[in-house]
Formats: sequence, structure tokens, C-alpha cells
Amino acid sequence: MIRAAEEVRRLNVVPSKKISSCGVSVGGTWQRRGYSSLNGCTTVISIDTGKVLDAEIMCHYYRTCKTNDNVRYKNKENHECSNYVGSSGNMESVGVHRMFERSKRLRKLQYSQYYGEGDSKGFEEVKNIYDNNSVEKLECTGHVQKRVGGRLRKFKKNEKGLGGKGKLTDKFIDKLQNYYGIVIRSNVGNLVEMQRAVIAAFSHCCSGKNKQVHQQCPTGPNSWCKFLKAKFAGIKFVDKSPALPNSVVNSIKKLTWIFVIKNY
Repeated sequence: MIRAAEEVRRLNVVPSKKISSCGVSVGGTWQRRGYSSLNGCTTVISIDTGKVLDAEIMCHYYRTCKTNDNVRYKNKENHECSNYVGSSGNMESVGVHRMFERSKRLRKLQYSQYYGEGDSKGFEEVKNIYDNNSVEKLECTGHVQKRVGGRLRKFKKNEKGLGGKGKLTDKFIDKLQNYYGIVIRSNVGNLVEMQRAVIAAFSHCCSGKNKQVHQQCPTGPNSWCKFLKAKFAGIKFVDKSPALPNSVVNSIKKLTWIFVIKNY
């Protein structure tokens, strides 16, 4: 892992004694699923090289010591039975904090960009670790896509009257989630256009045979909008699915837009 850190520093071309900034992907795993695991591991991976820069392995207790409480170890003073106290669910954020805290000292790196899930607790632990707002939060498209679908499914489950035929179905959610990913990937680096495209994709998915709303969809032969693509080619597009009711559209609009339009 030290060699992996040196490789990142060489890519950034910095003097040997200076700290180099880099982006990292952060992730955690547990020995058992759920929040009852006694052991967990958190890693930081370089975005530039894809190599592991650091890892923090945590455990509540060491089984051998537990089963040999009455045995006196010769090197007991040098042995650490447990390096973590707290809930299993909080292991990841603690591990992330430990690795970011030692990054300058042990790796001569400052992890200035944090790639992780949108609801990551780890980021909250380290966003001010070097200085105020010294770590920038970035999120991969796949995570954003997944969260859109996840929130809509949860909303449908908790709100009566949203689900059912012609309303908010799993098929519709899958469709919207797919288009969401398409328009984000097509507009990387252009936030204004991305916001416009998200609104267009939402209106496109809510359209149906009784209501076509494609005014903001892209035109031309390469458009992801089948309605306008067919219109450009002079072909009549037949949409067999019904449009989403206005009551449902208004209920889910904010949940869908808020990921890229923060002030909505």
C-alpha cells in the first residue's frame, strides 16, 4: 500500500517532501451481513490507479483471547485484543476517519476528493479533517441511479394510492431509473444541461398514449426519446402505455429531481 501511494505521488509529480492531493473511493465491508458483525474492514482506493492505498481492519474482540481467559500469554502486553468499541453499523465511519487522519503522516497524501454513496456517514466524519470543507464529496452515477429507484420504491410502499395499474409501478421506476443514468452520463461536466436533461427524462417517462410531454427531450436521429426520434424519421410512434396521473407526477417530482437540483 505504501508503494501504491508512491505511485500516486509520481503521477501527480510532486516533490518528495510535499503532500500530494488525490481522489479516493471509500468502501466498507463486514464479516456478517446486518449490524451484528464483530469484525469489519474499510479501505480507500486511488481513483487514478485503482490500487488500495490504506485499509483499516476492526474487531470487537479476539476469539482466541476470549476462549483462553485464564491463559497467561508471554507477550500479552504487546497484544491488542480489540481495536474498536461501538456499534457494528458505525465501523465504516470510524475506519474512514482513522485512514484520513493518518494519510499525510503515513502516505504523504491528502484525500481531497471522496467518492462514495450519497448517504455515506464516513464523509461527514472527514469533510473537515484537514481544514474546513477540505474534502469534496463526489458520487458515481451508478449510486445516484440506484438511489432514485430506491427512494421511489420506499415512497410507493409508504404512501397509499401511489401504486397499482397505471400508476407508480416497479416497471415505471426501472424505466425512470434507466433514463436517469443515461442523461447524467450524457452531460458529465455540464451541470445546467444535466439539470435540464433530468427534467426532460422525467417528463418523457411520465408521458403516455393519452398525454405526450416531450418538448424538452433532445431531437434528431440519435435522440434517446423514441417519440421525437420517430417524428424526425417521419414515422408514427405508437405508445401503448398510459400516462402517469398528475397526482402521482406531482408526488414524485421532488424525489426525482432533488439529486441534481439541490435547491428545488
